[in-house]
Amino acid sequence: WFIGRKEVAASQRIPGPGLQISLGCRPPWNLLLVSAGSGAILLGLEVIWVRFLRLYVASSSIAFCVMLAVVLFAIGLGAIGSSVIAPRLISPQKVVVSLLLLAGIGTLVSYVLFPLPPPQSGTQAFDVESSLQVAWLSLALMFPVAFLSGVSLPMVITCVQRKIPNRMNAAGLTMLFNTAGAAIGPLLAGFVFLPSVGFQSSLIIAAAGYAGLAIFATERSNWSFHERSGRLFLLLGLVFLLAIAFFPYHRAELHFANARRPYEKDGSRLQKKIEGNADTFQLLRCDLFGEPYYYRLITNSYSMSGTRPRTQRYMRLFAYLPLALRPESKNALLLCYGVGVTADAFTRDASLEHLDVVDTSGEVFELAETYVGPGYSNPLRDPRVKAFVQDARFFLQASRQQYDVITGEPPPLKVLGTVNLYTEQFFSLVYDRLTNGGIVSFWLPLYQLTSTEAKSILRGFHNVFPNAAVCATSDLEWIMVGFKPPLTKPKQDLARQLWRASGTAFDLNRIGVEMPEQMSALFVMDGEEMAEITRDVAPLTDFYPKRLSDVHPDLDAVYRFAYGYMENSAALRRFRSSSLIKKIWPDEWKRSLDIYFMVREIRFRSELSGSNWLAELDFYLQRTKLRVPVLDICDSNEFRLGLAQDFARRSQAVPAEVSSDFVAEAVAERDFDRAIQLLEAERERGFQSDKDFFLLTYLYCLKGSIEKAEALAAAKMLPREKDSFVDWLWGKLQAEYGFRPPG
Repeated sequence: WFIGRKEVAASQRIPGPGLQISLGCRPPWNLLLVSAGSGAILLGLEVIWVRFLRLYVASSSIAFCVMLAVVLFAIGLGAIGSSVIAPRLISPQKVVVSLLLLAGIGTLVSYVLFPLPPPQSGTQAFDVESSLQVAWLSLALMFPVAFLSGVSLPMVITCVQRKIPNRMNAAGLTMLFNTAGAAIGPLLAGFVFLPSVGFQSSLIIAAAGYAGLAIFATERSNWSFHERSGRLFLLLGLVFLLAIAFFPYHRAELHFANARRPYEKDGSRLQKKIEGNADTFQLLRCDLFGEPYYYRLITNSYSMSGTRPRTQRYMRLFAYLPLALRPESKNALLLCYGVGVTADAFTRDASLEHLDVVDTSGEVFELAETYVGPGYSNPLRDPRVKAFVQDARFFLQASRQQYDVITGEPPPLKVLGTVNLYTEQFFSLVYDRLTNGGIVSFWLPLYQLTSTEAKSILRGFHNVFPNAAVCATSDLEWIMVGFKPPLTKPKQDLARQLWRASGTAFDLNRIGVEMPEQMSALFVMDGEEMAEITRDVAPLTDFYPKRLSDVHPDLDAVYRFAYGYMENSAALRRFRSSSLIKKIWPDEWKRSLDIYFMVREIRFRSELSGSNWLAELDFYLQRTKLRVPVLDICDSNEFRLGLAQDFARRSQAVPAEVSSDFVAEAVAERDFDRAIQLLEAERERGFQSDKDFFLLTYLYCLKGSIEKAEALAAAKMLPREKDSFVDWLWGKLQAEYGFRPPG
């Protein structure tokens, strides 16, 4: 302090070329505010542009980098050109006004003339991933205005330098205001304009902002019709007003429709749309028999989550699997709410006392009131549930609360930012928030990953949870399960608790876990196997996020990898020899497992490559008492059946539309007489498909009505080309029931 004081005193005595604190004149506030305003508008526009482009462009880190590069390139190119010519202009302030008006016009025109990309082959989705295509779309939308902004800033600096004698102070002050505006613009765009008026109206407001800055930047005399510059300003102003007047204000609906169109092929219709702080959400609803059947949540252009019956299986198992293995659990944490399926499963457990739900998007909580359907209630209304709009990692770091169960169903893995929820460091945060003996379950969608990427995630998970397992139903929606010591088995009287309580038993039955032994048949591998297959693979970490790449997996290779763990005899052998299973698995869940592992393999092969549906049905009817696989084979499910029953109750008789579901129900209940009666009524109306004909023939034989089966076959079958399925069926019925094939 003493030395510094002496230096300050000396500097006051000795004049030098130091920084001049005093401007020596009144600051040109109008130009400085123009600098701040243009910075705010451009950076706000960048947020708005990115939001709009995400309706067409994949939400990946590469796509975002390409968009940012286009904006920076345009600004830099404009600044280079402007810095060369600006000092030579007699009246740069008039050029600034023209540039601002052109920027306002360009904001509107570049949006209106935006070139719609062609749908991507195969999916008909506008989910552009090619860097060249992303660059082209970004150039068309962003480049004109960003270039004009790059030109205008040096012009503004030149104008300020003509008002303030010290050139360095003039440039620094102008850049200070521009930077301050650039810091405020994205906040206003993201947290004020986009959530309140949407991206299209935000674009119009930004364009109007440029026009307002143009008026603010010049004097009234410069707009005189007698001056050349005045005529130019009036002409540009007129063009801007015409652009506003004839702007296609319904254009936004076209872009929203394009984003959701690929997901409307099943008859889904828009239920609600929200433009939030970070994303655009569109909720689609598919009706069946006049009632809501399932929902699909589209975030930007990606199907983020949904309530389709098939997907509800693994979503509900995120809750039921750890609750079944730790039935005394009192509190739980759900990271990422989605459409609320997992939260709904948690609230069905009456013994659970508290559930915290964390999601970065408050909009998903807002949409929770929209979902209606059979057996569904809004879990956020449950007094035990508390919702937090927060980043999952920050919540884990900031919260001191510990949980018996933590589960997570993040967005699809290749979506920008999701990688941060799959690194080894993230799993360490989860481990710290678990109570002793706590369990974590986490989504691993195998079909979204290459085998190396899947192993990298498993490696990181296993490094944190050496006591771990992977579970799955008959698909590629795998579930990683980690256990924090001490390891204990559930008490014998609690092992079947979920199947005794009415709420959870109903839910488990409709997703196909009809008895506790089927929990055992979810087993894929334990921690020892995970360590073995990931021995030569580096874990996914915060420092190496690109170990999760943007490459699309080879699905054939993924299926081959998965089938190696679905094959029933090998899976059962791994289950019985697992040291982890011996420590944590209830003994009464280990009985008669052969058939359940076999059912899982059959369903996996059927969903992978198809199957002889009647042979599969015969297996379930003859070898098991299971209901859900039979419904699946008959193209029905418990959710669909509930709607069919409600529809029938509203009708005088059994409507033809629900006949196939009632047939499926009767077959699943082994009520073959009722199934035959329904199929005979269907026959009188005319079979909807050959499948009904073959099923009725099979059921006739199963009930011993061989003559009816032969008469039906003779009346229905026409000369046709050789059919391997028909040959198999006639051979089976002939060998087992004495059926005589027609002809």
